[in-house]
Amino acid sequence: MLKYAFVCVVLSVASSPVHAQDAASGEKIFNQCRACHQVGETAKNTVGPVLNGLIGRKAASHDGYSYSTALKSSGLTWDKATFADYIKDPKAKVPGMPG
Repeated sequence: MLKYAFVCVVLSVASSPVHAQDAASGEKIFNQCRACHQVGETAKNTVGPVLNGLIGRKAASHDGYSYSTALKSSGLTWDKATFADYIKDPKAKVPGMPG
């Protein structure tokens, strides 16, 4: 699970270098995401889609999840900066996102 927590750390401190102690911080940060998203080999779509392989993936493209029209038509491809902007304020990044 730490390698997935690392991804969250990278996304939460996208412009800062990541250090070993950040993995624990990332796991703590990911606990907020865990309510809706899963990661790992056995991950399944729940309230939100699986986050495995998020970076480099087109928004609204994970199979088996029903995305909002706004996200489907956003044209976004997830990278660190795009995701960091999105998680700060999804409705500002993708107008029309449901609340």
